[in-house]
Amino acid sequence: MIMVILGAGASYDSIPSRPPPSAEAGLTNGRPPLAAQLFSSHHLSEGFLSSFPRCHPIIPYLQTIPSNSSVEHMLETLQAEGDTDPERKCQIAAIRCYLQFLISECERQWIPTSRGITNYVTLLDQLRRTDDSVLLVTFNYDRLIEKAFASLKISITDLPDYISNHKVKLIKLHGSVNWAREVETEVDKVGERNVWDVMNELIERAGELRVSNRFRIIDQHPIGSANGLPLVPAIAIPVETKTDFECPENHLDCLREMVRGITKVLIIGWRGAENHFLRLLREAGLGEVSAQIVADKRENAEEVLQRLKDAGLSIDGNPMEDTGFTPYVISRKAEHFLAN
Repeated sequence: MIMVILGAGASYDSIPSRPPPSAEAGLTNGRPPLAAQLFSSHHLSEGFLSSFPRCHPIIPYLQTIPSNSSVEHMLETLQAEGDTDPERKCQIAAIRCYLQFLISECERQWIPTSRGITNYVTLLDQLRRTDDSVLLVTFNYDRLIEKAFASLKISITDLPDYISNHKVKLIKLHGSVNWAREVETEVDKVGERNVWDVMNELIERAGELRVSNRFRIIDQHPIGSANGLPLVPAIAIPVETKTDFECPENHLDCLREMVRGITKVLIIGWRGAENHFLRLLREAGLGEVSAQIVADKRENAEEVLQRLKDAGLSIDGNPMEDTGFTPYVISRKAEHFLAN
């Protein structure tokens, strides 16, 4: 069995005819952002931030990150402050709603730019040619990989569809822009109110909300309500030391059940920093596996390999010379790796 792990770098470099600029560039044409770009000062993010005023007091912290820190570290600090500061909890709730809106809008602009031609589509075609079953694990909120599934004649329209195909399954560990969780706390006249109004009330009441583990698919942004139910976006805040996953429990069960059968791992655009995921792999019994690691630079791929080994995983890794998703896909090196 093959496991493919996809991080933000994969979606950032997802259209072969649109090579990525430097990480400091703006999100032109809706290019899905890297973590460092989520709050950066360019027209797309700043325009959407204006719609979420509740988080404005903490945005300067996220736009001016010291060289020895990261957006994830700052978000983790701010989120931890919410344990004793109700106001901070509301601000973090607004951040979650902003991220869902931003990535939804990036996706809306980026998918037409691709005209259906993405590295995800080509990678799935390369995986199709192997006899092995495939487990795709992504930490991205966007739906570029779901759109690519259409090339395999697989339709993902409901939550069971992610894990029902016998050949290929998809696990989205940090949620998705079109996932929501039902809120159990009573909210007045939900069905009669504008979705923005309900969303803002849920942000204001973030400290008292009882959020269920009932996930549902909903294709709208923002997320606040649907069919008379109050909803919150089912996406994880990107923090440094995550402890929880944001996906249905049966998806996690499927992941755990499949781990022992994995013999090869392909990593694209993922930094290997999610220790809770590495711990899951170790505890679920991941054995000795061979791996190819694709990053923007070889030294970054080598760092990923070292993190996996430091986590106690038995990885025979090969950091690739190719810098990015596009060169790797075009070279067809995945096919050679998967065939041997």
